[in-house]
Amino acid sequence: MSYQVIARKWRPQKFDDVVFQEHVSKTIQNSIKAGRISHAYIFSGPRGVGKTTMARILARALNCVNGPTPEPCGVCENCVEIKNGTFFDVMEIDGASNNGVEDIRELRENVNFAPVKGRYKVYIIDEVHMVTTQAFNALLKTLEEPPEHAVFVLATTELHKIPDTILSRCQKYFFKQIPVDKIAEHLKHIADKEGYPVSESAIYPIARAAGGSMRDAQSLLDQVISYSSEAADGGQIGEAEALTILGIVPAESYVRQFRNIASGDSAAIIGEIARVAGMGADISRYAGGFIDVLRSLRLMKSGIALNELLGLSKEEAHEFREVAALYHDEELSRMFRLCMELISSLKFSTDERINLEMSMLDMAAVKKAPSVASIIRALGTGNAPSGGTVKNAVPKKTEGSASADEAVMTQTISSPPEKKAVNVSAAVNSMERKDNPAEPGSSVSPAVEKIKNVFHGQIVERGE
Repeated sequence: MSYQVIARKWRPQKFDDVVFQEHVSKTIQNSIKAGRISHAYIFSGPRGVGKTTMARILARALNCVNGPTPEPCGVCENCVEIKNGTFFDVMEIDGASNNGVEDIRELRENVNFAPVKGRYKVYIIDEVHMVTTQAFNALLKTLEEPPEHAVFVLATTELHKIPDTILSRCQKYFFKQIPVDKIAEHLKHIADKEGYPVSESAIYPIARAAGGSMRDAQSLLDQVISYSSEAADGGQIGEAEALTILGIVPAESYVRQFRNIASGDSAAIIGEIARVAGMGADISRYAGGFIDVLRSLRLMKSGIALNELLGLSKEEAHEFREVAALYHDEELSRMFRLCMELISSLKFSTDERINLEMSMLDMAAVKKAPSVASIIRALGTGNAPSGGTVKNAVPKKTEGSASADEAVMTQTISSPPEKKAVNVSAAVNSMERKDNPAEPGSSVSPAVEKIKNVFHGQIVERGE
């Protein structure tokens, strides 16, 4: 027998085998038990999460020799023929290539004939959103009052393109994107059963690259097994093989870069970018991965430590926690804005590496700059904040004696902690009320403008 790819070989054959779609399988099983079988279903959701698979299992459940049953046997003649796609009463229709009025008219003529072998004639229309408006209109009456032996299952990835008149005649089931940890668990099970042990460090990058699609994950696993020399020799497949075939940068590279940014080591930052570029990694994809890691760090900083939410292995989660401790929430927020600007600029850049280098250096500057919270604390103690000095935050007069604005700030900084009654916010508000605008029509003094420029116009409390 010819080789069968993992995605086909491991296609679920029972309701309970469909990963992370229990809300759909349980509802359908209960409806079959109660004899409440609908004449039309709509299965919507992302690609590769089990819509067509669930439709085929439903067809087996309805036409199994023991059925209708919530647990099709899978071994009777009807179940085997449906699995192989040769059962005459189960028709799978590609909505993209059979989307015209004539195709629907032919369906309407055939649906009235009784089943040849099974109890029900099941019509599975995949990618139904590709059907034309005229064809949908031709299907309306049949969907509303079909023969008792007919069941329609419409599968789509774009529910919003289906007319409301069709939606109102069907039971709607929404398939969910599969979490990384669920995909990783299932891939590990498949690899073990196939006799190809895969390390956890290799499984998680594959699961994340799949984007919530089990089919994509299984296809990627197939590629990694085919590429790996370790798999051919019966050894364990490691992270190097997975990352090579996927073309993505390992998490340790991002961890190393975040440490470089935290330490302000510009040479190390540029060196890491050069190493990544030397690997042949796509800069846009690298930037996207950097944002994913940044998201993970900020969520952890906010007290969210759910590995299943972040899609991290235990080792990765431990490393990310260590790196998150090097940053404050305000810094991560500003770095995220810089990342989004980088993503936008890469679309129009002629040299993506330069954009990446400059953005990374800007992030290092964010880390070096004093935060608002640290300056406020310094005003309370009389000490300079880390990453900068208080006097740098106070604008100096270019010539002559200190202005009234500067006097307010100087008094705020130099007063003893026990007598201090004015904070930065009060000082800035005081200066903003002055009648010495920076430009005609402006109500903000030059001193206030200089203070705000220290923080690049972004004064955000960290909540420390």
